[in-house]
Amino acid sequence: MKIAIPVKDESLEIFPKTGKTPYFAIFNDSTFSHLIKNLVGNHEHEDEESTSIDHVEFHRKQVETLGDIDAALVVLIGKHIKKAFEEKDIQVIEFPQSNFKNAKELLQVYLNSKK
Repeated sequence: MKIAIPVKDESLEIFPKTGKTPYFAIFNDSTFSHLIKNLVGNHEHEDEESTSIDHVEFHRKQVETLGDIDAALVVLIGKHIKKAFEEKDIQVIEFPQSNFKNAKELLQVYLNSKK
């Protein structure tokens, strides 16, 4: 199973806002594989209710750069990027009240919950 987790940098510190994360850490099962730089440079929210085609398309491109992943483990996720994940049949698992600091720790808790 390939899993993406939004992170700050190579320290794998979890970044809380999925759409604005600097990187996504990619894991193959429980093994860290690599980082993918997020396309946050031109990302602007017009307003909270914006359904701009350009905005939604931006999030589709973000998700596309992650390649063939099965799931994303996130703390906070906006409705547009969540929709982009769901359109690609990528499961979004939310941990909104989590105190996790590191992606490996979050991943291990998720994998243990599936046993």
